[in-house]
Amino acid sequence: MKDGNSTREVDLLRAQLHQLVEDVEPSPDALPRLLAGVRRRRSPRRPLIVLVGAAAVAAAAFVVAMFALPGQHDPEPISVRPDSYLASPEPGVIAAFDVLSGREDREVARVDGAAPGVLAADGDRIYTIASTVDGRRVVEVTPQGGQRVLPGEVGDGRLLAAGGGRVAYLDGNAVVVVRGENRQTIAIPPGLRVHDLALADDGRLAVLAGEQGSRQAAVLLLAPDANSLAGHVEAAPDAPCGPVAIAWSGSDVAALEPVDCDGGQARVATFAADTGRKIGAGVPFRTPLLTAGEARLSADPLGRFLVSTGKQGQWLVDGSVIRPIPPACSGAGECAPDPGTF
Repeated sequence: MKDGNSTREVDLLRAQLHQLVEDVEPSPDALPRLLAGVRRRRSPRRPLIVLVGAAAVAAAAFVVAMFALPGQHDPEPISVRPDSYLASPEPGVIAAFDVLSGREDREVARVDGAAPGVLAADGDRIYTIASTVDGRRVVEVTPQGGQRVLPGEVGDGRLLAAGGGRVAYLDGNAVVVVRGENRQTIAIPPGLRVHDLALADDGRLAVLAGEQGSRQAAVLLLAPDANSLAGHVEAAPDAPCGPVAIAWSGSDVAALEPVDCDGGQARVATFAADTGRKIGAGVPFRTPLLTAGEARLSADPLGRFLVSTGKQGQWLVDGSVIRPIPPACSGAGECAPDPGTF
């Protein structure tokens, strides 16, 4: 030992050992082992080592979070951001609106001759129907704001759906599904009226249809690349008047249906696409009387639903939480008269 303190520590520990074992002399290596333990506990380097280790762990966690947290890299396209939806406050103007405040985020595009309120989104691309020099056509708006007119004249411009790189629209007595140069035509039997269309990411088509003059409607689920209604799976809701709008949410199809046909309440029910079996009844919420063609149902990547009726109100359905949301109004005070969509 090289100092007085160390000598005193040795004497103190030896005395304590003798008191514990009385006449028993400790083993030759007992004292060095005890001293080593005392020095390790008293070493000023140990807290520093622990602090440095904790700092290293925290730095590593921060680096991982920088790569894992959303929004740290390029922003998501406007049509797939979970905090906004699309609407048309003025003829031909497509804008994005904050889903909670109703505030306009930005103008996305201006499409000459666009049909009022006819909008669909597929990932980062937006679609509308517009009158062109070649007739009524589907117009695609790219993330950079560019526009492309898709081939094929659209006979009926009131319905439009997009999903999985496909676009579907109603053309007289047929539903047309377009993917690139491939064009499918699905004939609609006489007397059957199509109220809404929805396309899943895997190409499955859902058709909301009912008999002419009847409020009863059903959801017809078709396999990818189907060219007729034969072999479809039917999802029959409970309400006698049937759904008024449909949308895909992941692998399930959702239907906006009145709780009763007299109006006053509605809910978003979900159905299994392979069997048509109802798997979620949905939470009822108060609405005006909803009719097919006047309401739109859409889903965002988080699984929330936007129920939009334009002038009659809008609701965000997030599981069991139902939240009324403001109308889609531009900075100039122009409000969208037609439904918006995620």
